[in-house]
Amino acid sequence: MARARERGPWFWRSAIGTMVASVFGLFAVAAFNAPPALDTQTSCRMDRNDPAHTIVLIDQSDPFNPNDLDWVYEFVDAEARSLPKYGRLTVLTPNAADPYSPSVVFSNCTPGSVEDANPVFQNPQMIDDTWRDTFYQPLVTEVEAAMVTTRQSSSPLFEAVFAITDRADFQPEHGQRRIVLVSDLMQHSDGFSFYNAGADYDAFMQSRLADQIPAMANIDVVARIVPRQIYDLPLSDVKTFWRNYFETADASYGSVN
Repeated sequence: MARARERGPWFWRSAIGTMVASVFGLFAVAAFNAPPALDTQTSCRMDRNDPAHTIVLIDQSDPFNPNDLDWVYEFVDAEARSLPKYGRLTVLTPNAADPYSPSVVFSNCTPGSVEDANPVFQNPQMIDDTWRDTFYQPLVTEVEAAMVTTRQSSSPLFEAVFAITDRADFQPEHGQRRIVLVSDLMQHSDGFSFYNAGADYDAFMQSRLADQIPAMANIDVVARIVPRQIYDLPLSDVKTFWRNYFETADASYGSVN
């Protein structure tokens, strides 16, 4: 009977090398998947390296009727779900008392939806529960409260947009930037008012607010126009005005209705 061939030194060197490589590989994978340090209040990255920031401006100068609530929820839901892990979502409302300081309704970062979960290292159900409990449900609660707020005396939309682009957490280094306007788009403030001048872009360019058109390159802007039974101006004129405004600002603009 032939004697079994003994394994030489090369075999053991190879085996040890494979084990060492495997250990280092596991450490590397674990390090790559280790979460960054987060702010305990907002779940945002402490290094402020947000991969994206979406700002939703809800114009409640005129109250929303109950039929509007469902489509607003769907719209906000879509924005929340489209954010990448650690992306920031901020909800603002125009501030008639201080036009350049829109009121902050909500500003947190998503911990990541179940679609972002790594099944090797994470429990998808726990990820989904955390997303809903710490991010989505507080968002919906605050949005609902903002939509039923008593109407304001004015609607300083231009001023609010200028303030958004001036935010420290909305600069180019903060990843993909997006502004969502939920409004009837009827600008009304001391600086310029559609109710006085109409949706006249030439008249706007003669106003002092024309000097405050922000630079919005690489910013996506979407308008979700709130349905009204009666519009004070032809809706086509209002849409054209805002398209001209955002083209001047060099933003990527689209209206969803």
